[in-house]
Amino acid sequence: MRAKDPTTSTPVRIAWIVVSAALTVVALRVAYGATPKIVTDLSNTVALSLAFAGLVLLTHYLGLLSLGQGALVGVGAYAALHAVNDFGVPVMWMPLAGLLAGTLIGAVVAIPSLRLPKAYLALLTLSLAVAYPIILKQVDGNLPVTLDGSFVAPSWTGITEEDEHIWEFFLVASYVAITLFLVQGLLKGPVGRAFIASRDEPEAARAFGVPVYRLRLYGVALSGGMAGLAGGLLMIPTNFNDFTHYPEELSIKMFALAMAFGGSRLISAIPGAVVLIFLPVWLIDRNWVVEYGWVGLFKSEGFIYAALLLATAYLTRGKGFMHLLDSRKHRKLAISRPVNRRVSIVVEKMVTLEDRLTEVEALVENRSDLRSSTEATD
Repeated sequence: MRAKDPTTSTPVRIAWIVVSAALTVVALRVAYGATPKIVTDLSNTVALSLAFAGLVLLTHYLGLLSLGQGALVGVGAYAALHAVNDFGVPVMWMPLAGLLAGTLIGAVVAIPSLRLPKAYLALLTLSLAVAYPIILKQVDGNLPVTLDGSFVAPSWTGITEEDEHIWEFFLVASYVAITLFLVQGLLKGPVGRAFIASRDEPEAARAFGVPVYRLRLYGVALSGGMAGLAGGLLMIPTNFNDFTHYPEELSIKMFALAMAFGGSRLISAIPGAVVLIFLPVWLIDRNWVVEYGWVGLFKSEGFIYAALLLATAYLTRGKGFMHLLDSRKHRKLAISRPVNRRVSIVVEKMVTLEDRLTEVEALVENRSDLRSSTEATD
């Protein structure tokens, strides 16, 4: 009889529902009581958490590296904006255009690079991060492109036009919550287990019929789609697109934060998004980035990212700070690793046995041929 997964038991599900309801109440209080600037920053944070979740999927479930997640966010923002301006897509559905564009570009990048060593995916996505701002500048020019539409809250919400930033926040939060729920459910099932098998023991997985290349392709496309959807959602509170929004530094920062706060659950993407959005605001408000000398260096954004990565390497052995809080996952990994070793040992013994049988068959055939030739000579 199959053991029941404790993470999917009824008490745990009830606990997650209660926590989600509490977070919703807190979000309502913050949205209605905060300034429009704070609500916009919160909307951007929630949207970018989806892109970070895509990086968690790549790094934790597939063991792959992407240095171009920021460029895929920009691709989704560009596709969503022009879907409304050029094709008349309703503004409520424009993030789906970003989802499709991110999925397509992710698949295009993955098809050639996944046939090579894993480092090539990181290099190709880094090239995409460097090239995207240049391409966007050539296509749209130096001036920002404004969205031809507005997000008006339905009358039943009771939200006035002056408070449309609140409605925008709930739109973004709804998209992100539904997406994370669906993707986390997918990863909890056979697909997620196949992802982990292709990460830990790709040769053993192939021996048992797991299509490793196809799974990795689907995973990279899904991660790109999540980043593209995040870019489309960023257009809801921002309403304009500019090539300066997606420099190559954005992809590097996202990768660094994903490494620092990496965990086994998609929810671990939220701290990285919070730091990415609010750290520059925090530094600028205190006028630290314009100071000179050692004080300005130690309190600059770049130094903080470098210190965070060093702390991640020394304190968590590169696993990320969220792993320290996930003791249950540590126990599951401790149990699953010997199983993976047993599977690999069994596969190796089967291959060795097959080779020896082949040698025995060849030896028997040689002896038969030798006996036949001896009898013919006599």
